[in-house]
Order: sequence, then structure tokens, then C-alpha cells
Amino acid sequence: MDEGEPVVRPTAPAVSAKASHIASLTNEAELDALIDLLPPRVRGALATHQRKLQLLEVVLDLGRLPIARFADGDEILGDGLPLDYDDIERAMDTVGEVGGDNRAGINRTLHRISVIRNRKGGVVGLTARVGRAIEGSADLVRDLLASGASVLLLGRPGVGKTTAIREISRILSEEYGRRVVVVDTSNEIGGDGDIPHPGIGGSRRMQVPVPDRQHDVLIEAVQNHTPQVVIVDEIGTELEAKAARTISQRGVQMIATAHGHTLENLLKNPLLNDLVGGVVSVTLGDDEARRRRVQKSVLEREGPPTFGAAVEMVDIGHWRVHLDVGVAVDTLLAGYAPHVELRTLDADTGAVRVQPYLGGGEIQNGGSYAAMFGAGGAVSGGVGFGASVDNTLGSGGPSFWGDVSASGFSFPKAAPTGRSTATDDPDDQSVFRIYPHELDCDVLEEVIASLELEDRVVLTDQLEDASAVLAVKARVKGATWLRHAARARGMPIYALKVEGMPQLARAMQAMLGLNGLNKSTDDRDAAAADASMADAAAAAAARGTGRDVSSVTPADEIDALEEVRMAVEQLVIPHQEPVELLPRDERLLKMQADLITDEYRLQYEECGEGSSRRIKILHTYVGS
Repeated sequence: MDEGEPVVRPTAPAVSAKASHIASLTNEAELDALIDLLPPRVRGALATHQRKLQLLEVVLDLGRLPIARFADGDEILGDGLPLDYDDIERAMDTVGEVGGDNRAGINRTLHRISVIRNRKGGVVGLTARVGRAIEGSADLVRDLLASGASVLLLGRPGVGKTTAIREISRILSEEYGRRVVVVDTSNEIGGDGDIPHPGIGGSRRMQVPVPDRQHDVLIEAVQNHTPQVVIVDEIGTELEAKAARTISQRGVQMIATAHGHTLENLLKNPLLNDLVGGVVSVTLGDDEARRRRVQKSVLEREGPPTFGAAVEMVDIGHWRVHLDVGVAVDTLLAGYAPHVELRTLDADTGAVRVQPYLGGGEIQNGGSYAAMFGAGGAVSGGVGFGASVDNTLGSGGPSFWGDVSASGFSFPKAAPTGRSTATDDPDDQSVFRIYPHELDCDVLEEVIASLELEDRVVLTDQLEDASAVLAVKARVKGATWLRHAARARGMPIYALKVEGMPQLARAMQAMLGLNGLNKSTDDRDAAAADASMADAAAAAAARGTGRDVSSVTPADEIDALEEVRMAVEQLVIPHQEPVELLPRDERLLKMQADLITDEYRLQYEECGEGSSRRIKILHTYVGS
């Protein structure tokens, strides 16, 4: 090898498109300000380098060769001689004052110089990172910013968290006209010097004199400067997490980054999990633990999260967005992968592509993002990526998708069953799959057989494969994890007053929609026959227990009214979504209708015919 010839260090395969994109966003004048502080032999090699505009970092370590890091690989610079003390000292002479966090900057630029010290405090190495203000780097969450939601950004180092919140500060201050205060601990968001970089738009910048006092400056920003938005980079201590909660509780929008690759990592960090509601260990009583089929000690969310939404930055332009952090945390603690949106930015067109991911199963070997979701339409059903999500989005690290149970979180499963003749293939859309939560599967199989639905209905012990959940109402109340997991997947829960064959038969009939609506004459006759079959099965079961199904008892009235209260107070009003109740006797339907209109002032509509008549509660008020 000739002296002075560049040596390319083996790295990952070249990503020329990404490198070209970074080069197009680089301000050459600002980049030259960083190159000028480097030792002469390094400076000369970079000044004429063909990939100069793609530069990400320069690493200078005593006794080693200087390294330039580009988007598509690392390269050794210079004349082949290792760096000495004079090289390090010459570089430090041109660097501004190094703070307590061992970081410095260059006036009116976004570059960051981080130093490595020996035991005596002397500098033996430094990392010079190129800072860029990139417009459009926050387009993936524009809708969240406009809504006023507090957003937490997570991701590995170098994935663009600081660049994103810098662009967010510009968008909120210039495009939305909000009063934004940036708490800039290392002058990395607004650049070094007393005058902030134009990259933060009209945002005001508060510098932090000592990194350990960042939490005090956060509170000071709210108390003294009446902001509508507070932005901070790298929340890393318990005091800073508490300060963020205080600010959020005062009605101020918070935008922040935190140490952690995923939401699950943050949950396991005892110092920072308060940002997403905290985790507390709850000891259950013997009866409750036996009913849930879990250990007596379980993990639950302690309180409301500080941030309404969370973003996992998988790679530049590839983000996973949790639209409801509370639901996501509850789902994770229950042992399931939460519902997220996979958002990608097309580097050529700038268009944002959104793909819902409902959590749960895994793609088979050889599957792909496009094969699972097509060209970009909405996803139907509880399907998911499993461990292949990160590979699809370009991250080589491990993924927690479909692997949450390995982390120690446990969740109850329904009793396994396999006597139904319907196919067990979860991709078969013609089969209705029921997740029986703490129900006797033998009784359910008898009901399915009596209705002659063996080829249409199957029981499953995997919630992610189910079409609906069937459970006793009293047990659903205590299963917070089940309610949140079902809601995240858009899955209905059919709650019964008691676990009896008549009730199971009616619920099965309601789930399958055997009501004759929107069908041809032949189909309506077939549906009526199915409904009659369900009534016959229920009547046969009732005769076996000595009960007259045509009579309405006080218990039935209480059951019908309680069903309305649960539906309205837990689903219709909080989540603004319509709910269909179970089929009822005509007199009970009248009682339910009166309760809905008189007490809750909500509208409703009746659907179904004959024994399948039921009420659908709408999320619109009477007179609206």
C-alpha cells in the first residue's frame, strides 16, 4: 500500500441513496468550520475528499490513526502516522470551552465536539460530529405536533433524535405560531454561542450552566417564560423525569428525547419509566390470582403517562409511533406487542407512508413488509411482523416484537382446545375465532356443536389470532390487560352475566350476525333458520336446567340494564365508538332504550329480527 493512500475499513454494505441525501442537506460553509479545527494533515485529507459532504463524524484518539465516518462506511485518513499529543492539543486550541458534560461547540454552528479524558483530566481523544439542520426531518409526526400532544422520541445514538427535535422546534414556532422554549443543555439543539442557530426557527433557547441542573431549568422555563411548548434533549435522570411530569400536568406540550431504544426498554428503566406512567408490582388475593390464572404478584401501570405519544426511531426516515402510550404500556405489561403505526418517509417524493401494525403474530420465513400489507392500504385483523420488523426497516439489532414474554412479563392463556372441525390456519378469513377468557371450553364446544357451527367457529388460546373475545362480565372488569389488548386490536368483547349454555348460544348468535339484515330472501331464510336453531339450542339447555327462557326475571332486568351502563361508561363515552348489545326480550329492549335516552341522552338504533333483535348504542347525543 502506498504511503498516504486512504484505507477503507470494512463496514456494512454501501447505502448510496442515503449518503447522497445527506450530502444534499449539508451546508458546506458550516462543515468547513468543523474541518478547520482538525490537525493539519487530517484537515488537508478532508478538504479535498470526494465524500466530504457525506461526513458524519471525525474520531481522533491518541496513538491511533484518525478516522472519518461517512454514511456508507468508515475511512482512515492522513499519512498513516498515529496521532500524538501535539495533534490533540492543536485541535483543542481551536475548540470552545468544554463544559461539565465534556462537550463543546463552534460558535453559530450545530457541530458538537466531545472529548475523552484520562484519569488526570487530560484530553486523549475527541469526537467531532457534524450537525445539520434538516427541514422535513419531523414530517413523520406533523399530525401529532398539530394536535398538541406531548411526544417522546426514543432511539439509538446517531439515529437523528436531536435533528428531529430541532426541526420540531422550528415547525411549532414558525408554522404553528406557538411560544416555544428550548432547554438546551449541551448547546446541541440551538448551536454554540449566545445567538441560537436559525435551525430552531423562532424558538427561545435557555442554556443550562451545569448539566446536573437541567431539571431546574425546565421548571424555570415554565415559571418565568409562559411557554406553550417546552423542548428538551436527553432526559436521563429521575429528577428530570419528574420535572417533565410537572410541566405536562400544567398543560404545556412537552417534546423530549430519552435514553432507550424502544418503549419496552424504557419500562425496564426504573429512573425513567415514570415518563410512560411507571410500573408497580401489585399483589393479588388468592381468589383473584386463581381467577386470572397468574401469579399473585403482577406488574401494572402506576399512573397516567407524561407523554401522550411515543416514537421509536428505528432508522432515519423509519419510525414506529405509539399513538396512545397508556394503552401501549398496558398491552406490553400484559405480555403482548402493542398497536403501533409504522411510518416511513420516501426520500425521493417526501411523502409519508403509514402502515398500522396491530401486534401479535409473526410473518413466516420469506415474508416481507410488502407481502403482509400490500402497497399501503389499511390492515385488517390481528396480524403482525414478529422479529422481522427491524430487518424490514433496516435495523440489524434485536427486536422485541413477538418476544415480550421472554422479558419476564407473563399473561394468562385460554385453555387449549382442538375439537372444532374448522381450520386452525390463522390466515383463513372464513373461520370465526373466539378467545374464551376463563370459560369452560367443553361447554362452548357443546354449544358450537348444537348450533352446527363446527365448520365456521373455532376456539383459540392466542388473543392475536382471535376475531372476538367471549367472557363473563365480572371477569372482564378485573382484566385490565384484556380490555386494553382487545381495544388495541379493534377486537370486540362479548360479556355475559353468567356462564350458561343459553347465554353462550345467544352470544354466539350475536357474534356471527345471524340476524337476516342486508341479505337476499334466500339468505334471510337461512339466517332465520340459524336463529331458530340457536333458540332451540338455548331452549334445550334451559330445559336441562329447568329454566323457562320465555320468562323475564328481575335478574334478567338487572343484567340488561347493567350491560347498558358498562357499554356507555367504558366504551361509548370514553372512546366515542358505537357498541352493539346482546339480543334481548322485547320488554328488556324497551328498558334498555329508556335508560340510554333518558339517563345518558344518547341515540341508539335497533338491529336484527326475531330473537336476534338488539340495540346498538351510538356515540351521538339526543338532539345533536
